[in-house]
Amino acid sequence: MRLRDYQQEMLDRLYKAWGLSRSVMVQMPTGTGKTVLLAEAIKGEGPHHVLVVAHRRELIEQIKGTLADVIGGDEQATIRVESIQKLGRHTCEVEFNPSLVIVDEAHHALAKTYQALWKRWPKARFLGLTATPCRLNGSAFTDLFDVLLQSWSIQEFIDKGYLSDFEYVSARPDSTMMRRVNRLQKRGADGDYQTKEMATVLDVPESIAHLYDTYRTFARGRKGIVYAIDRRHAGHIAMYYQEKGVKCCVIESQTPARERKQMVEDYRAGRLDVLVNVDIFSEGFDCPEVEFIQLARPTLSLAKYLQQVGRGMRVSEGKPHVLILDNVGLYQTFGLPTDERDWRQMFYGKLAGKGAETKVTRCIVADGGQQEKELVNLEMVYIKSSGQRRTGLEVFLQDGHYGVMRNGRVTCPARFKQIDRLEKRSGFFALAIYTVGTGGVLTTVIDNKGKDMHVKLPGIVSWENGYFCGVYAGGTGEYVNCWDPVGNSYYYGFYPEFRTVAGVEVAYATEHHSDLTYCNKLRFSTGKVSPRFDLWEMFYNRWIIIARDYLVIKNDHNHSYRICGYLDDSILVQDEDKYGYQQFFKNGRKGIFFTRMPAEATQVFIPNRLGLQRVEA
Repeated sequence: MRLRDYQQEMLDRLYKAWGLSRSVMVQMPTGTGKTVLLAEAIKGEGPHHVLVVAHRRELIEQIKGTLADVIGGDEQATIRVESIQKLGRHTCEVEFNPSLVIVDEAHHALAKTYQALWKRWPKARFLGLTATPCRLNGSAFTDLFDVLLQSWSIQEFIDKGYLSDFEYVSARPDSTMMRRVNRLQKRGADGDYQTKEMATVLDVPESIAHLYDTYRTFARGRKGIVYAIDRRHAGHIAMYYQEKGVKCCVIESQTPARERKQMVEDYRAGRLDVLVNVDIFSEGFDCPEVEFIQLARPTLSLAKYLQQVGRGMRVSEGKPHVLILDNVGLYQTFGLPTDERDWRQMFYGKLAGKGAETKVTRCIVADGGQQEKELVNLEMVYIKSSGQRRTGLEVFLQDGHYGVMRNGRVTCPARFKQIDRLEKRSGFFALAIYTVGTGGVLTTVIDNKGKDMHVKLPGIVSWENGYFCGVYAGGTGEYVNCWDPVGNSYYYGFYPEFRTVAGVEVAYATEHHSDLTYCNKLRFSTGKVSPRFDLWEMFYNRWIIIARDYLVIKNDHNHSYRICGYLDDSILVQDEDKYGYQQFFKNGRKGIFFTRMPAEATQVFIPNRLGLQRVEA
């Protein structure tokens, strides 16, 4: 069996570490071949005695099979593979003096039964293998292991094709299931959720039906593993799935060894599609054909979370990715499996392998185009696959409020009670609703850069005909407010209709108003708008347009000027840059700059002198 590049690199590092230290822990993600590395380390040990320790019968059989493939049957006389339970009962009776002791799933090594191994064989070298060198209580491993050797990150293994990519579907933070999980208060002796309370809260018909709804919508026809709370919970899940025609069974620690073996064989052969298990396949189950993982058991243990999702990340031909159905919101506790972990801090006991018990900032909706999935009873939401970097716009939740991120950076802090996506043709990302005063609500608009436009529209807001309209009920009837994004302008009490008059756009009241001259404004592509005016106050000639006290030059429709006064043949306008006044002649060309208003300037407007015509309604 030829070693992969990262396995050979780790083996070389291991030999160097043994030159300086007696006891070494190696961290490699689930599914990257720790058992093969174990066998090669034994092979390099030569004819010396080696003891391999595991804590489950499936692990023992798996290790023996790998040793037979790598080393061969004749050379295994000096190798013993034992369970920690047997060694715990008969350590003193074992007539064996190993030069190397290997502990599989070494994150369990802090238990007293494991610690006895170091005392029993003080001159032996030790190797601990684990994907998760962490403890829920934050205990350090330094009393047993001298050094930690870390492998690549999960993301790097995925990028290089050694682990399967994944898609992640999580319970919404405001879903019924998450409200149930958030009610869990009691903790067991290990610091995790108490099993009895979990079963009481979650082992109910509504929750089990929702598990099946999620499976049916996202994973029906795929082979996978469901992680349950206890035997009763697993039995209820399996029974419900079977009633719906799913080929599944329950497998747990009290299932007889022969039956467990037969169930796994039936699963691999396709006679079973779903294995509902209780802490059996968290570690050591080697089956690349796992196409989905369903999490129905909450946990605060980072090790348990990564061991569970890792069961589906082995690469298999024809499997583009594994689907993770997170029905209990572990994403809100731990993030994605590919999130960076500080294993060294956990190894030294400076950081606990424990998830967040309070709400944290997590992206819950991705702007993924075709990647977006349908919701299941408004309970589940598609997050994203690991291969997708944090690009584009995302909605996240923090402390019960929603915000917006762009490329992983917060652009709108979490202050909205609701964010509703807009159709792409609107040119904007979303409508965001926030509360004001004593429970009133206002809606703002988020643009495609994740920026809050600070629009404040009351009532039910929608996008139509190029502007945003808010309809609300007042004391005497229904009212409407509109916001025009082109001109960044509000229209109160009516729906505007934009028409081109004398070469510029003018906002009219729609037919809902009998007076078509009501509340008109000029609109420019720069985003500026004029104050409102009546239509009879609009004049034009060959070069210019005047709307009350605004001037527009026809060959420069993108700008408007505030009129300050008139001379006999000129118009004085405010110069925004120089804070003075600038003269415009009747041919529309800019004239002389004035530092102050000429004394002869008058506010009396005589349109005939400039050849102006009035716009007719």
